[in-house]
Amino acid sequence: MQQYPYNDSTDMIIYNHPTPKKKKKKSKTWVVALSSALIASILTAGATVGIGGYFNNHNNGASGVNYSSRTKNANDNAAVTLANKKDGEVLTIPEIAAKVGPSVVGVINKTELQAQKFWDPFSGRYYYNQDPSKDGELIEQGSGSGIIISADGYIVTNQHVIDNASEVEIVLNTGKTYTAEIVGQDEKTDLAVLKITPDNSEPITPAVLGDSTTVEVGELAVAIGNPMGMEFSGSVTSGIISALNRTMTIDNRTYNLIQTDAAINSGNSGGALINQYGEVIGINSVKLSTTGVEGMGFAIAISEAKPIIDDLMKSGYVTGRPYVGIGITETRYGLFITNIQENSGAEKAGLKVDDMILSVDGQEVKSTSEINEIRDKKKPGDKLVFKILRESKTMEITVELSEDSAP
Repeated sequence: MQQYPYNDSTDMIIYNHPTPKKKKKKSKTWVVALSSALIASILTAGATVGIGGYFNNHNNGASGVNYSSRTKNANDNAAVTLANKKDGEVLTIPEIAAKVGPSVVGVINKTELQAQKFWDPFSGRYYYNQDPSKDGELIEQGSGSGIIISADGYIVTNQHVIDNASEVEIVLNTGKTYTAEIVGQDEKTDLAVLKITPDNSEPITPAVLGDSTTVEVGELAVAIGNPMGMEFSGSVTSGIISALNRTMTIDNRTYNLIQTDAAINSGNSGGALINQYGEVIGINSVKLSTTGVEGMGFAIAISEAKPIIDDLMKSGYVTGRPYVGIGITETRYGLFITNIQENSGAEKAGLKVDDMILSVDGQEVKSTSEINEIRDKKKPGDKLVFKILRESKTMEITVELSEDSAP
């Protein structure tokens, strides 16, 4: 029996029994920037590489942007031209870079070293995986990108960029660094909000967030971020909007994404996808990498991200999500409850481990995705009626949904 983590569109744990092998299809790899260390651990575990994290930055300090004189002059010229333009006017790519570039930051994920002690039966003694004297020392685990969204220092990025961070460092495009507070993060939508306290001597530049519902296929798309780490910070690539509303399931998470052929590489996670008016229309998150495929990058639509960002800023989590509080095993015989969360509506209502779920709200269910669809039409405080089979007896149990405050 193979165990998978929480399905991010529900609070239910899914366990899938092995099924007969089918003809192998050509594999696809979803990449944005798994650190090399993470890739090694995943491949060792025999898992499939999925949605990425960030770029593992080896010996590339977070020194900011090193402009050549030619590049700096070009940017200065674009900034002068930009100053004479009004909001809503079409910008050139250099003007877009001058306008939004200062709003895109580097996000450095730092973690504390923790030495682990192991017994070696061959030598008959203990050994450590690293020097115990360095316990607690912060090391750079990886890096990604972020977007400044307010003058008082709020920054949005991908959740996977700051996942498991002991400390997060922000690097402005000037090279100035700040230690950031993690305000809130949401694994289900892969979004996170950070906060820095700007230095009065150097005001920060927030980006203008656009309306991704008005985006059309074929229009200009510009990506700004830090591909391959801070050494290439502030990189600008351009292309078009290739498609809209691409629904994709990656590592058991379902996303509605904007597709672009603007180059998105490791380290671009959390960076900006920008329209011809210099407005952020997406948060770059993932790319498709497989043999014979080029130019398939994807961004979280900003209009879908805004409500999540607002909730994270106000509450630290996404409000209004209904929560059942059960884990489920999917088998050829049916759906079985394998876990009940303490103090959840499921526990209070009397659902038990080993109950077989037959229907929910009168609808026969054969998969957790079907339960997801029924549950997601509800809100906290609403009720779900579970028809279950327990010890050869059928019964109906009504569960009151609570609010899911998990990150």
